[in-house]
Amino acid sequence: MENLHFFMVLFPLLNLQFPSFLLLSSASTLPTKYFINCGSISNISLSGREFVGDLNFGSFSVGPSSAISIVTTNSSTDTSLYQTARIFKNQSSFDFDITDFGIYYVRVHFFPFSSGRINLADAHFDVSAFNFSLLSNFRIQDNSNSPLIKEYLLTINATKFSIHFTPRRESFAFVSAIEVFLVPDKEFVEDDFDLITPSGLSNVRYYGVRSQVLLTIHRVDVGGPQNNDSLWRNWIPDDKYLLPGESGKTCVPYEGTLHYDVNGANNYSASDLVYKTCRELNLDSSKGSSNFSKITWRFDVSRSATHLVRLHFCDIISENAGDVFFNLYFYGNFTHMISTNNISDLLAAPLYYDLVVESDDSGSMDISVGPRQDSKTKSAYLNGVEILEFMRESNFVDVPSNETVKP
Repeated sequence: MENLHFFMVLFPLLNLQFPSFLLLSSASTLPTKYFINCGSISNISLSGREFVGDLNFGSFSVGPSSAISIVTTNSSTDTSLYQTARIFKNQSSFDFDITDFGIYYVRVHFFPFSSGRINLADAHFDVSAFNFSLLSNFRIQDNSNSPLIKEYLLTINATKFSIHFTPRRESFAFVSAIEVFLVPDKEFVEDDFDLITPSGLSNVRYYGVRSQVLLTIHRVDVGGPQNNDSLWRNWIPDDKYLLPGESGKTCVPYEGTLHYDVNGANNYSASDLVYKTCRELNLDSSKGSSNFSKITWRFDVSRSATHLVRLHFCDIISENAGDVFFNLYFYGNFTHMISTNNISDLLAAPLYYDLVVESDDSGSMDISVGPRQDSKTKSAYLNGVEILEFMRESNFVDVPSNETVKP
């Protein structure tokens, strides 16, 4: 089984050139990163990030339409990052210069609150970048105490990048915060992967992943707790995705040292907790050697869409390397044999597989693992799941001719 590597898209990134004191030093873990506290004069520290108030500096530009900031003092959210917002009454954009090409995470934050006559929950707008639609006909229906964060993964190989906000008729657009940062792992994404259809593994490779934009839909620590990693990604438990009656049990958490950079994964691929926890087949519930159970997870996805699925594995259940190899299924159909010891004989050596998976019209995607009868130990396990959706092209914004994406 080849070790599939991840994907990413082409996006010329936020034209940010903050003063040098806002950039990471050469001794930092991560390369240059940009965080914006929209509509604010204040800088906010949050989880090791410094969000810079966009009213403080002229180091990036906001497009040719009215943009105002509003401040509220009655928000019940637990962070001051969401006390302000930037509002657009006409089509406008954040425009940034890019100096470091590579794979980026781009997150756009929204927190609807009321201030005076303005209720941000009334906003109705589109968000796009270059020729990709990030959000279409967008409204925030749930005016809860939690911000809504949309995360995109992409490759930026151009010197300019713009995020366009386009209000729908007689409405407005807004944004609470923006973050953009380069992923330290230069090999984080490959350009082609096996294509899985609802009927099973096709004989087709999917090419051109790097030239597209992907939206994070699910990020799950299978068998583990909620946690955050070094790239500020939020992992949630898998309980609500596990189908009832499945024979999966949580693994005994691994307490040793993980062997990164052996099977292709490194300490940026996921958090340690993802690889030190898992869900495995409950052998006690198996019904004989010829009828082993599978563990199945069901995820809500867009109908008839294309997704990048990254599956994380780390053998923390075997006594000896090579004792366990097992089958992977999508929609109940066998697609691959999984062996975590193809490259090395080390246990607790994290790896991940990337696959492009098409969804049917059911609105859900089933992922299963199950044992093989030719395995010494007839078990199966999974440590983590990430599902990202390929964004469609946009008709909202006319892209200037000098804004080109270079593959």
